[in-house]
Amino acid sequence: MFRYLLCALGIVFAFPVIVLVTFAFNTPITISGAAYLIGCLLVVAGLMVAPWQRKAHRLMTFSGVGVILAVACMRLVLAREAGMTSNLKIMELPSGKETRWVNYLIDEQDSVLFGEAALLRLGGVSPREHENIASALRTAYSEIRATQSVFPSPFAGTYLDLQKPASFDAIVIEPAQVGPTKVGVVFLHGYMGNVTIQCWQIAQAVQELGATTVCPSTDWIGDWWTPQGESIVHATFDYLHEQGIQTIYLGGFSNGSIGTSRLAPRLAMQAAPSGLFLIAGVTNAMEVRNTGLPVLVIQGTQDERMPVTAAQQFVEEIGDLGTYVEVESDHFLIMKQPTIVQEAIRTWLSNLEAYKQVGDI
Repeated sequence: MFRYLLCALGIVFAFPVIVLVTFAFNTPITISGAAYLIGCLLVVAGLMVAPWQRKAHRLMTFSGVGVILAVACMRLVLAREAGMTSNLKIMELPSGKETRWVNYLIDEQDSVLFGEAALLRLGGVSPREHENIASALRTAYSEIRATQSVFPSPFAGTYLDLQKPASFDAIVIEPAQVGPTKVGVVFLHGYMGNVTIQCWQIAQAVQELGATTVCPSTDWIGDWWTPQGESIVHATFDYLHEQGIQTIYLGGFSNGSIGTSRLAPRLAMQAAPSGLFLIAGVTNAMEVRNTGLPVLVIQGTQDERMPVTAAQQFVEEIGDLGTYVEVESDHFLIMKQPTIVQEAIRTWLSNLEAYKQVGDI
C-alpha cells in the first residue's frame, strides 16, 4: 500500500514538473535551473514506478534528490563566496545579518522568467507587455553576471511570507568608488515582489554619484502604504542613517511608486527624504506637492496599468516641483528601456546634488 501512495504522490508532483519542463522549451533557463528540473524528473519518475520497479524506484528517487541537494549546496557556496568581494549583497534588516539561506537556492532569472511565462498564460500580463520582456531580462541578467555570477534574491523569502518589519530582506548595492558614501537611494518594489535585477538597474543610475542603493522587501503585493510597509521603509532609512548617510532619495516602481506618493507626506515630517522619483505609478498629487520635495516622474506612453494621462495630470498639479520624463514603452519600462530610465534618474539627481552644493557655498 505504501508504494502505491508513493506512486500517487509522484503523479501529483508530475503535473507542475511537466508544466515547468514545457516552459523550459520556450523560456531561457539557467544551468542550475535545468539541473533542478532533471532532479525533479528523476524523483517523480522514481515515485511513479515504486509499486512495480523497486530497484529503479530507489535509484531514480535517490539520484534525483542527490542532484537537487548538490545544486542547492553549490549555489549556497558560490553565492556566499561571490558576495565577499561584490558590492551587491542582501541582508536581513534591521538586524544587519546575512540573508536567509533560502534566498540562495533558486536562480532569480528562472523565477522571474518562468513566472512571467505563467502570468501570460493566466492573463496576468498582456501580449504587448510580454513582447520583448524575456530578451530584455536575459540581457540584464547577463550584465549582472559579468560582475557576480551567482547572487541571492529576496524572491523566495517574499513568497514564503517571511518579510516582516522585525525581519525583512534588503538588497544593498554599494557604489564602486572607494570612499565614504554621502547619498542613499531607497527604491520600493511593486506588485509581484522584490527582485535583485530591478534594484541593480536602478543602482546603475546612481553609481557614478557615489550613492548606496537599498531596496527593501515587503509582501508580494507591494502595499507600502500599510503599517507594515511604512515600518519597513522607516527601518530602511534608519539603516542608512546608521551608515552616516543623511541625504536620502526615495523612489519606487508601480505599487512602490504609489506607495512613495502615499507615504511622502508623513516621511517628509519624520524621515525627511531629499526628493522623490516615481516610475509608472502616481497618486495624491496635492499631498505630494505640500511636502515641497522635488519629484521626478518617469512614465511609459504605452502603459496599460497606469495611464500616461494620469502621470501628466499629476505633474501638472505638483507644478514646478516636478520633472517629467516620458518613455516610449509600456509598464515594464525599467527593464525594456533601462538606459533612458537610468539617464533620467542620473540627470535629475546630479542636478539636485549640484544645486545643493551651490546652496551650501
